[in-house]
Amino acid sequence: METVMKQFMDKQHGTAIEEFSFHKSMLALDALSKMANRFSRHPDFHALMEVLLLTLSGQFSVASAFAILFQPGTLTTRKFYFGTGKFKTDPRLQALELSWDVDEFFSRDDLPQLVNDLTFPDATCEFEAVIKDCNVRMLAPLIHDGKFIGIVGLGPKVTGKDFDADEISLMATVENTIAPFVAYSFLFTEIQSLNTWYLEILNGVKQGVFVFDADDNLKMVNNSAIAILSSFSPDLPDKNALTGLPINLIFPDPIFCGWIKRINRNRSDRHGQLIESLSAKAYDTERIYNLHVMPVGPEPEAASERIITLHDVTIQKQSEQRLFELEKFAEKGVMASSISHELNNFLGLILGGVEIAGIALKKNNTEKVAAMLEKLKANVSKMERFTHGLMDYTKLNSTKQVSDINTVIADVLSFLTGQKRFTGIAVDSELDASIPPFDLDTDQMSQLLLNLLNNAADAIREAERPGQINIKTQCSDGTAVLSVSDNGIGIKPEIKERLFKNHLTTKEKGHGYGLVTCARVLDNHKAEVTIETDLGVGTTFTVVFPLDADK
Repeated sequence: METVMKQFMDKQHGTAIEEFSFHKSMLALDALSKMANRFSRHPDFHALMEVLLLTLSGQFSVASAFAILFQPGTLTTRKFYFGTGKFKTDPRLQALELSWDVDEFFSRDDLPQLVNDLTFPDATCEFEAVIKDCNVRMLAPLIHDGKFIGIVGLGPKVTGKDFDADEISLMATVENTIAPFVAYSFLFTEIQSLNTWYLEILNGVKQGVFVFDADDNLKMVNNSAIAILSSFSPDLPDKNALTGLPINLIFPDPIFCGWIKRINRNRSDRHGQLIESLSAKAYDTERIYNLHVMPVGPEPEAASERIITLHDVTIQKQSEQRLFELEKFAEKGVMASSISHELNNFLGLILGGVEIAGIALKKNNTEKVAAMLEKLKANVSKMERFTHGLMDYTKLNSTKQVSDINTVIADVLSFLTGQKRFTGIAVDSELDASIPPFDLDTDQMSQLLLNLLNNAADAIREAERPGQINIKTQCSDGTAVLSVSDNGIGIKPEIKERLFKNHLTTKEKGHGYGLVTCARVLDNHKAEVTIETDLGVGTTFTVVFPLDADK
């Protein structure tokens, strides 16, 4: 009877142990599930590992635990160390290397093992010495997809007892869950980091970026895109409120007139399309954009997502218009110079006619006087036609406003250097961003640069060698200094002293009008110019503008 009762009690005790082990396994897995849920909402891998080790410490009644991990799928040998209790700051464990022989050892036997039961090969003697010296009691290798990705170690139990077979079995269960959990957490963290990185890049670009899904509903925008929309709609909601809105509400026709029709044209073009000079207008705001549409999808005919970028070219277009007008201004100047030669011929004829009329008048030859007067009248009419409108193009009244000289220079260069005149000439600029905006007539400043750069290009062409023009600005003692250098033929000393005088030119077909214009621009801005030149080497024009011309 006693034997039967003992067998019954042993069976009941074994069942209780099995139920207890199962209950602990379920608690461990439930804890991992909660951690995974928390991590998905707030992805912080280091915080996750700390909580994981604390959970294992509580589950197995230990005060200290550690983990050494490698990121799966990478070619780097960088390791990550995490610890709790005494293991958190133990320098020996932190410096521990999981060498190839350790990898090989645990890849062959991937179950949790008590340290005292391990039989390491000679190659791992240093690893074994550190583990035992630091009082690590259990090791659990982490294997994912057949690859060794790290190891978890537990210190002694707070009760002082050794780990039993049930606890080793429980660790095996937990280990099989931890390994993929850690691997996928690494991957999730990497994806989150990449998403954050991509968003930072998108928010750092000046172009507005809009991403629409296959149904033309907004998926994402960057900060520049929000700024563009806000400039036309001051009450614009935040990014989250915009997400999901259809494209016709993002670009409403009253503001972005005709945009949707242009965007939808050639939708299946897999190479995208660039739409230039689309204007948007609301209230007192009007801007010009270059728009690029790029479909993103598996098949050309299929509905696809689209990325739309907007590049604000308002200032560029305005500058091009101003420079176009300035070019017309310069052409009129050339024409005026050519006309002056003809006017001198007319004046010679008139002077001769007056002398002949005077002689005829003394002889009372009224018929000849009358005929001569008619001829003089005809010549004066011709002169009038030649000079009509000339004054409108030679006036240089100054209209100044606070402007950035570097912006003016950049605008001129973007337009000018692409002309045929500058073919084969390298044009470099070094612009000092510390120069503050000051009173400047931007049109006159552009005209000054046009003339200096055109003269530099002509001097290089005469030198018949590869050309180089350097434009530089700097801020110095309350002034803005502009220099234009070239490697042209240089200027003779006798010519240098007479520069910026009326109609002085060194060109065979020149008229001298450009440097006269420069002189008037400099005078209007109270600027001073110096010239450094070396025959056969090149010339540098340096213009100094006072930042406060009223002082």
